[in-house]
Amino acid sequence: MKNILILSGPTHEYLDPVRFIGNASSGKMGKALAEEALSRGLGIELISGPVPDGNLPKNVSITRVTSAEEMLTAAQEKIAEADIIIFAAAVADFQPLEKSDEKLSKDGDHIAIDLKPTPDIAATLCANKRADQIAIGFALQTHDGEAKAREKRISKNLDGIVLNTPATLGADTGRFTWIDFQGSEDWGLLDKAECAGRIIAKVLYRAV
Repeated sequence: MKNILILSGPTHEYLDPVRFIGNASSGKMGKALAEEALSRGLGIELISGPVPDGNLPKNVSITRVTSAEEMLTAAQEKIAEADIIIFAAAVADFQPLEKSDEKLSKDGDHIAIDLKPTPDIAATLCANKRADQIAIGFALQTHDGEAKAREKRISKNLDGIVLNTPATLGADTGRFTWIDFQGSEDWGLLDKAECAGRIIAKVLYRAV
């Protein structure tokens, strides 16, 4: 039985006890991938950022995290057992340089916050992935989508990448393009369950 590790949902990078940097990722794609993998008899580990309970699959081992650093640490503990890794999480790219222990006051006309990059989870985990492991990522782009997705696939040592747009965040559908070393396939507008089915079919074909 193949084992699959799925990273899903957003990460939240807190500025203070009540405010955070994040995005509108809902975890629906991760849920769809887990449900598709479950239907095909795969062993599943899901690491999820903060999402509603309704956006989590049932009958699946789930580790819940908040920040990018927590997601990376959780994935590092599980990746050795994975035959397939899918990076479906929409990780916040920045975190505050310093986090306030107290709620920041709304004083003055503006506030300046120094930011630093969050860990690059896919690049870190895939830098030394085994030859028998398959890693698939997602690229959400606003412009130059295919070119940026191809660059991302290579720089992060991914076997394939799924290009989508910001309209996919939180939605039940999206426009998706599959990209791997052989080329690209424009899948057009799909619901996330159908997209998940195509992704899992692709990785299982490669894993044979």
